[in-house]
Amino acid sequence: MSAADLDAILRKTHAFVARANGLAADDHSARESVKLGVNGQEIEIPHFSLASSVAFPTELFKFSYIYNRPNMPVSSVTIDLGDNSRRVLVTGEAEDQVRAIADLIEKSLRSFSSMIGGASFRQDAGLCLTVLFLAFLGLGGAWWFRRRTYSALGMLICSVVGLFLVLLLPWPRYLPGFALYQSYSPFLLIRYAPQIFFVILVIACGGIVLSYFLPRSSRSSN
Repeated sequence: MSAADLDAILRKTHAFVARANGLAADDHSARESVKLGVNGQEIEIPHFSLASSVAFPTELFKFSYIYNRPNMPVSSVTIDLGDNSRRVLVTGEAEDQVRAIADLIEKSLRSFSSMIGGASFRQDAGLCLTVLFLAFLGLGGAWWFRRRTYSALGMLICSVVGLFLVLLLPWPRYLPGFALYQSYSPFLLIRYAPQIFFVILVIACGGIVLSYFLPRSSRSSN
């Protein structure tokens, strides 16, 4: 998500809350804050601030916005976006207004969501792929030393490439639970690096399968 995209959501949220509570859009009597996670540290800005107006590195992986004004139709709004969890929490005296703004925020964020990413996904997928590639690395190595066939060599190479990608690439950066960018990179190789490496990983898995089944199909046809 770019800072401009998040700004649009924050503006809509801010305007909706102001209308629901009967306040002017520029009313600053409520308590608002923005928190940024930068290089493992949390920086708090004790007022409403757009993401694009904050100086932060090229990317960050934690952002939260908190609005609090007790005993109002919309008393509190929390948008908490991070690597481990993403949540939207709205409370207030008017149930219909609370539900409406919660739906508005969730619908706005849904267009930027993906099932692939986050600490839990990386941990589970990384463990499964590591075990898979290690198993095929051992199988391919034994097959190569025994038969010296191109299929065995292909399995060995694909296993090494896959294991290299899983263990050495910065997957927390490529598959975060949340990422905020100052702007998208104009360089396609940088902008689509996660997708490129993911495709290479899929090709490595496919190469292992082909290396195993192609010789068997050749023998069957003969």
